[in-house]
Amino acid sequence: MGVVFPEGTVFVTTANGDTVLLRICDLCGAAVVEADGTDLAFHKRWHRTTGSGNWIDPGTGRLHRS
Repeated sequence: MGVVFPEGTVFVTTANGDTVLLRICDLCGAAVVEADGTDLAFHKRWHRTTGSGNWIDPGTGRLHRS
């Protein structure tokens, strides 16, 4: 069983009608909100800083690297 990440950008509409842009991290699969002070590049820098960017999906053998 492997992890399948969606590709591209995902848009979510909130209950009050606001549209939120989510980008999917290809390293961990997290949905990262595109907003002031945060974005996918910031999230990937976190992976590099913490050393959590390199892991192998046990199902597919795919190396995920920051």
